[in-house]
Formats: sequence, C-alpha cells, structure tokens
Amino acid sequence: MEFGFLFWLFLAGIGIASFQDLKRREVDNWVNLLLLFSGAGFLVFSAIFASSADLVIFGVVSFLSMFILANVFYYGRVFAGGDAKLLFAMFALFAAGTFSATLMNVGLFVLFLLIAGSVYGLIYSFVLLGRNFSGVKKEFQKQFKNVYLRYLVFAGVIFFALSYVNWLFLLPAIFFLAGPVLFVFAKALERVAMVRMVGAGKLREGDWLVENVKVGRKVVAAGWEGLSKDDLKLLKKAKKKIKIKEGLPFVPAFLIAFLLWWFRDFVIGFVMG
Repeated sequence: MEFGFLFWLFLAGIGIASFQDLKRREVDNWVNLLLLFSGAGFLVFSAIFASSADLVIFGVVSFLSMFILANVFYYGRVFAGGDAKLLFAMFALFAAGTFSATLMNVGLFVLFLLIAGSVYGLIYSFVLLGRNFSGVKKEFQKQFKNVYLRYLVFAGVIFFALSYVNWLFLLPAIFFLAGPVLFVFAKALERVAMVRMVGAGKLREGDWLVENVKVGRKVVAAGWEGLSKDDLKLLKKAKKKIKIKEGLPFVPAFLIAFLLWWFRDFVIGFVMG
C-alpha cells in the first residue's frame, strides 16, 4: 500500500481529532474543514494531472454517499455532530476508478468503523467500570430494583428452561436475560462515570444536558443536538452548576477504522485465512 498524501493527511487529521475528543469531548471545525477541502483539492489536481475527469466524478459519488450516511447516522442518533462531520470530511479517501469500487470502499469503511466502534466502546466502558466500580455497583443495584426489569429477567428464565424442550426458545431467553442487564449496566455507568456538574460559565456548544434547566421563565431543554449558542447565552444567566452528560469519545474509533481500511487487503487476507 502506497503511503501517499491522503494517508498522511488523514492520519494526522484524525489523530489530532482523536486527541481533541479524548481531552475535551469535541473536535474543532477547522480539523474537519481541513480534511474536507484538502481531500477535495487532491482529487481535483489528481484529475487535472491525469487528464481524466473520472476521479472527480467518483469523488462526487463518494461525497454524496458520505453526506447521506453522515445525516443518517446523525439524525438516527448514532453519531454526535462532530462524528458525523468527520465521517463526511473523509469522502476523498473512498473515490476509486469505478462506481462500484467507490461504493465498496465506502461500505467497507463503514463496516470497519462499526466493528472498531463496538470493540473500542466495550473496552472504554470496562475501563470506566474499573475506575468507578463501587459507584457503578451501587447504582446498578439501585436501578435493578425496577420491578418491570425483574419481570423481563423472570421471563428470560422461563424461556431458558423451555429451551431444553426446543432450542428456539434460547433466542428470546438471551434477549430477556441479557437485555435488562446490559441496559441497567449502561445507565449505571452513565450516571456514575459520565455525568458531572459544570459551572454555567464553563458550558460549551454541543454539551448535553442531563435534564431540562429552568432559567427564569424560560426552559433550556435537554436534547440530542446539545446546547446551542442561544442556549449558552441563556444558561450563563443561571448562577449555578448544571449537570451535563459526557459522551463516549468516539473519534479514536475512526482512527482505528482508518488504519484497518488503509491496510484492508492485509486485514481481509488475515481474516479469511
């Protein structure tokens, strides 16, 4: 695999974005804009030097594909705004010599990103658990007192017993047993390790409120989009600490997926044996 301009550009850009996300849970817009316009410029100049418009055409295909995916993931509440912008900014990587190859590059990267995100998220969750074990344990026990969750677990036990009669009952058994446990674990981990109090003056655009905050007669609603500039102006009038939720710093998963995608021939060959 040739280590050309795009490799070093995106390695550096995603590396910087990962550092920012880990440190302060946000990625500066200049990083995404740099990747977006530098990648686009590379495609244009490459097409000019090659005297062929194909790279630009398939760059547009990649551009539109990533734009659609970024919006699907954002409005589907899979990605936060910064993650969706970074995904979109990477479009130049996936432009290939044909329509099908371009779409295959896009699909393969998304697959690597979902796999990397799942593994990375699991590891990160266990790291948080190790740091906050006693608090998470107490919160888990508190949350699991919900009678409806216990009914679900009881249903899981019934299905598990029935699986000895017919193995098909094993699927709902796993769902009803593992589902409530994982849900309560996630909520307990979030409340103990991912929620903190912040002074109104230290709030940033995009921060997630844990609950609605009343300022005078107005209410700033807790929403997936995070705080807007208008919300920040209003909240600064509230001279009190406000509870916010810190999300998983997901950009490092982009870095892992990028490396997997760049060395995809080796990765696929290794997996296929």
